[in-house]
Amino acid sequence: MALNHKSESLQLTNPKIELENPPLESQRVYSKILIIGKYFEKRHGGGITMTNLFKGWDKNSLAVAATEINNPDFEICNNYYQLGSLEIQHKFPFNLNKKDKKNPSGVLREEVKENNSNSTPAKESRIRSLYNGFLDFTGLIHYRQRLGYSDEFLKWVKDFSPDIIYSQLSQYELILFVSRLHEDLKVPIAIHIMDDWPSTIVKSCILKSHWNKVIDRKFRRLLCDAKVLMSISETMSIEYKKRYGHNFIPFHNPIEVEFWDTPSCTTQYSQNSQNPFVILYAGRIGPGIQNCFLDISEAIKNLIADGLNIELHIQVVNHNIVLDSLAKFNFVKFNSAVRYSELPSIFAKANLLLIPNDFDEKSISLLKFSMPTKASEYMVSGTPILVYSSIETAITKHALKHQWAFVVSEKKVEKLESAIRKVYENKDSGTKVSKTAKEFAKKNFDSKIIRNEFRKAFL
Repeated sequence: MALNHKSESLQLTNPKIELENPPLESQRVYSKILIIGKYFEKRHGGGITMTNLFKGWDKNSLAVAATEINNPDFEICNNYYQLGSLEIQHKFPFNLNKKDKKNPSGVLREEVKENNSNSTPAKESRIRSLYNGFLDFTGLIHYRQRLGYSDEFLKWVKDFSPDIIYSQLSQYELILFVSRLHEDLKVPIAIHIMDDWPSTIVKSCILKSHWNKVIDRKFRRLLCDAKVLMSISETMSIEYKKRYGHNFIPFHNPIEVEFWDTPSCTTQYSQNSQNPFVILYAGRIGPGIQNCFLDISEAIKNLIADGLNIELHIQVVNHNIVLDSLAKFNFVKFNSAVRYSELPSIFAKANLLLIPNDFDEKSISLLKFSMPTKASEYMVSGTPILVYSSIETAITKHALKHQWAFVVSEKKVEKLESAIRKVYENKDSGTKVSKTAKEFAKKNFDSKIIRNEFRKAFL
């Protein structure tokens, strides 16, 4: 189907989409949700949170459309449409790159869900990083492509006949696409914000002022059109009420208590034994969470020099240049990828779990109102937690308020050393904090309660 781009909105050659016999909500227990942009998976924060929130939903009432879908979770949803070359429209001169035109479009089948291309060679990763840096600097990242409709996509949407569109957004092209879908389908929108990307989506580029105004205007209009607005934390809801004038319902990553409630099997350590004190970080390393590991490694190196038997284990899902700099330390161990079902026992075997963030201004802006997906999972594990993050961030404020973690809110290696040493030398202090964390998680993040409230939000 031909697409005619004009200005910053998608102009369709086809008429408005008319859904065939849309059913009444009163006839169903679950709303039919069309999810745009993210898909169900257990490797990244947004996907994990979405998976845990929608788990138990009627599978026939969920459909997902996203780009580059890799190993989706078919237990939660079995209706996936990959937005590819038929829907991704590259603008000149990016449309000259034939490689970008080979991304397949269409419905995904469960039998072909496996994709082993989720590891990117270091050289290719660096080249991609430089390329994306160029797009950010020039502002072309917001210009190069748009999402449109194809005949296949239109049929798929009409066959599903959604009641509501749900999206975590985070990209300008998704703002435009969700806005156009809302206009054409005449169904409500639900927006769920994971981190404060509206403040950081435009990097320090030569057209920063222009893109900030354009994106902010489109985003605010979409917020006005939305019927359901959700945030990732109470702190974000408070800030967004001030900033945008709308009420956002906070929904963090819920936990299945029975799944995570693994009996603590922490390995005993001592300076005279072979068992080290294991500090574990599990998650991504990237923007906002990378340079902090240099401080952590420095602190551990100093403690080892003082005779403490410590190892830093990193359970990471992506390659990053910071990992190369950490590889020089013999106390740093990189764990291979594991299934999500194995994480409870891995967390329970560690002696200290890390939630670190970078302290530079850009990182604080990005993560200021976020609650990491791993936070609730760490809490219920029964293992002590160390938060290394600015006092300005929601995670630090939350941990201090509810006392579920040891907190270092200043960028000081010596304070990191002191906090780690405290847990190392005083097991009772760690047990006390981990018990508080576990009780708080069971009371506030139990999936049985959170999912029920989440479903109500769509009614």
